[in-house]
Amino acid sequence: MINKVNTKERGGSQQNIIVLKYGPDVLSELASLTKGKRLYSASLVDATVCGYLFPAETLIEAGRIAENILELQGALIFLTTHKATAVVRESLTGLMSLHCFDNHAELYDYSPTLTKFIQTALGDTSNFIEESTDLSHQVLMSTVPVLTPAGLTLKLAMEAHHRRNILLAAIDNYTPVVTLAGKMVSSGRLTESEFLDRLKELEQEKLVFPVFQKIPFLVNCFKNRTAFTLKEYLLAAGLLSRNQLDELMMELNSTPLKQRLSLGALAVRKNIINSRQLEIALQDQAFYGQTEENEKVKLGSVTGEESKVQSLVGHLGSTDPSNLLQNLATNRETGVLSVEYRDMQFRALFEVGKITHAKLGKIMGNQSVIEFASAWKQGIFVFIQRTPPPDLAKDNCKVSKALDKLLLDAALAADNTEVTWKKLPRASESVLEKLADKDNHLNNEKLTDPREKFVLSATERAMMRKLWNALDGLHSISMVIRNLGDVTTSDAAMAIDRLLSYGLVTVPQVDLHGPLAKFQELVKRLTETIGLERSEAFLRLSMRDTIGYSGRARCFILSRHGDVGVDMAAARSAGTSLSVVLQDLEDWQVKYIEYAGQEIDRTTLMTIIREVHRAGQ
Repeated sequence: MINKVNTKERGGSQQNIIVLKYGPDVLSELASLTKGKRLYSASLVDATVCGYLFPAETLIEAGRIAENILELQGALIFLTTHKATAVVRESLTGLMSLHCFDNHAELYDYSPTLTKFIQTALGDTSNFIEESTDLSHQVLMSTVPVLTPAGLTLKLAMEAHHRRNILLAAIDNYTPVVTLAGKMVSSGRLTESEFLDRLKELEQEKLVFPVFQKIPFLVNCFKNRTAFTLKEYLLAAGLLSRNQLDELMMELNSTPLKQRLSLGALAVRKNIINSRQLEIALQDQAFYGQTEENEKVKLGSVTGEESKVQSLVGHLGSTDPSNLLQNLATNRETGVLSVEYRDMQFRALFEVGKITHAKLGKIMGNQSVIEFASAWKQGIFVFIQRTPPPDLAKDNCKVSKALDKLLLDAALAADNTEVTWKKLPRASESVLEKLADKDNHLNNEKLTDPREKFVLSATERAMMRKLWNALDGLHSISMVIRNLGDVTTSDAAMAIDRLLSYGLVTVPQVDLHGPLAKFQELVKRLTETIGLERSEAFLRLSMRDTIGYSGRARCFILSRHGDVGVDMAAARSAGTSLSVVLQDLEDWQVKYIEYAGQEIDRTTLMTIIREVHRAGQ
């Protein structure tokens, strides 16, 4: 069902988005849009209810339809609660590209404008937060706008007072966005959002070289530590079109080697860009195109007449979380530290070197600092002198302990966690499954710590029960901790250590692959004997008889060709465990054999079963 169409005016051009709920008719609904002559900036398929549990053919066919309903650089987005997948129309000839986003922050980095449309379309219930990433904000704020020849001509000739001229007059090809915005806001002429709108207007009117288009490209390259060529940058930033690039490359290739210019120099000579824009392009390439082999922590400062901004950008791994916090404290910095890794984000507010507020998902205050310093090994960090976001400035995010004491607590937490991880085959990536609490340990108010022998508190016992309920034999421990959201790694490790000691959890000794492979081979052999039609019917009847139509039935795959399988993502969504999946698989197989036994003699059936069993050993 098509929910709504939102249309907005941006700089005189119309951009719009259409929103559909995922359902069995979603392809028909998309196809019906091709009958009109309207092209959309984005087509959003809201899959928050079903997640990605739909056939890959749906995504492929939807991508084909999208060629005819999307504008250039328009996107068809399948959105779930936490993730997104986008099919983007890259060219007028219909070239489509696939983009997968592990979290909404990555989607924001890819296209802040698109994210705003999605937020508007889904309403307040959406999980999109405009401030979900500081890296894209920092890249934008540090960018230097450069006037085009048309912009310079207009600036020199302007006489009338126009809202556009306020910003145009301030652009000097050397002052970054953050300083320009500071001047406009402090003078009361524009708010920050109005300033950015004016800058977009200048860009759309080709009075400044493109500013916003390069942001997602630079963010993506910096996050993934991907080096890029000047050619790739010029295309991604919109400074060169594909046709212009082809013409320049043809001219370069036809020029004798000794007389050949670089691509950037030739673009300047052809008046496609100017020398100042080329200089900024090379600076961006050197700064954001760092790789793991040539990785440096970047500390840069830009000074204007009325304001100064300092920014720190880099990767964890090149610097330790504790060292990062200590450096900010030692330098008596004031601003917001933001560290992003996948769908997780740690934020801390510093005032003259003192950490006053901190937040990591649902973990607030002191515990969030301890969790960050003890458990994080990877991520992108950005420190900006800026007003703290409202969610970070709340009282429940206040940090009450001194940083040096928090770092000591973090070191102790890391040591204790490591003791537990060493007991497991794959440390935090191990999978654990709960065992029955036959002795009622979890309800024993006098339960003691197995190592220190002190009586556990109600809070500690509650943590044990929380982890016991969450460990299902399917998720890794690290994934369980992330899914819970409000549990620190050290608290989880301590609870798991106690659960192991009391025999309440175990590492699953069974492997799904073996039983599933045997069932698949059995189905194949019996299908060859009784035929596909009868075999498929028996598979469906036996599944109905053993599993029924419960949520657990979604864990199993049965194709029209009689293939069987297990969907682990559906198993997790159903809240089941590995043992339950294996038991259901075994019950299904037994009932299938009963049905198949009605079609063939017992001797033949037992021969097939024995051969399959021997082959699987």
